Amino acid sequence: TYSLYTDHVWTGLEPINSSAALTDKNNWGYYYRNGTVVVPAYQQPWKAGNPSGSNRGFFTPNGVGVATSPETSSCFYICEYEEELKQPVTDLEQKCFNLMSGSVLTSFVSDVCYVLNTVTKNYNDAKVSCNALSGYYGHLAHIRTMEELWIADALRSASGAAYAWVGIERVDLSSTNASIGWYTTTPTDLPMLATYLPWAASNPMAGNNTVVVKAGYPKSFATFSSNTLNPFLCQYDNTTATARRALSNFYHYSFGYFTNSYYWLSRSTLPLHMCIYMCHLNNLCYGFSYHSGTNDCQLLAIVANSLPYSSQLTADNQYETAIRDLQ
Repeated sequence: TYSLYTDHVWTGLEPINSSAALTDKNNWGYYYRNGTVVVPAYQQPWKAGNPSGSNRGFFTPNGVGVATSPETSSCFYICEYEEELKQPVTDLEQKCFNLMSGSVLTSFVSDVCYVLNTVTKNYNDAKVSCNALSGYYGHLAHIRTMEELWIADALRSASGAAYAWVGIERVDLSSTNASIGWYTTTPTDLPMLATYLPWAASNPMAGNNTVVVKAGYPKSFATFSSNTLNPFLCQYDNTTATARRALSNFYHYSFGYFTNSYYWLSRSTLPLHMCIYMCHLNNLCYGFSYHSGTNDCQLLAIVANSLPYSSQLTADNQYETAIRDLQ
């Protein structure tokens, strides 16, 4: 509650299009916490000189109107709860709520639990640290839409952090173009090509192959060295840990490869972890041969250490041939 007519009270007003002017009254809308715009707000009772150059809207009883202020301002706030949006509380939602603490901020949106950890870690340590919810599989957040970026940035902003790691990294380093080769990743899954990349000015930067959500307007990504210490944003969905297929085990057989293409299921140029994962996904894959210099990945349709195949392996210390443990 506010008491003085000079008090400022946050509303859900934010700009719709970051490319349009903040002073354009047609460029403002009301947002739900999942980042969707619900009501165009051009008929709002803007105070004189507003909207101005700031990116958040507040109400003030002084003159009864709406004005703008930077998101870093401290104001009262009014929440609205709609009966028609009421949903049963799930186990994941309850666990998500219970996880909140002084160093952890959470938000449950569209059946996904987002967890902002304010303890700073480098990227590789953060990547394997999304394991706070027992029974649920977690990973650094995959930001694939403006709505998801809105959620990620809201948590980052609420924590006071300037940056937060998300689960996007440059996997394919074959091109000198720093804008190419970005994928969403997890510690165990096959990387997926990232198609939503709202880069901040001067990004991506060559040599920096991991991504943060950064402070500022418009909401955007920046690239950092993976050794940088940052807070990190995890996400957990309704996929339980026990429902996920365990990653296959592979063991080293020999240094070499097969020249007979009939022994291959496929041949492609991939990072090693993707080569391993592609074999894991294919029940007909019995192993692989991999060249670390060229990223040549040969998925094998034969068991390399069985006759007559073992005698046909061409020795080459640049290729490692591994066999899948089928037990």
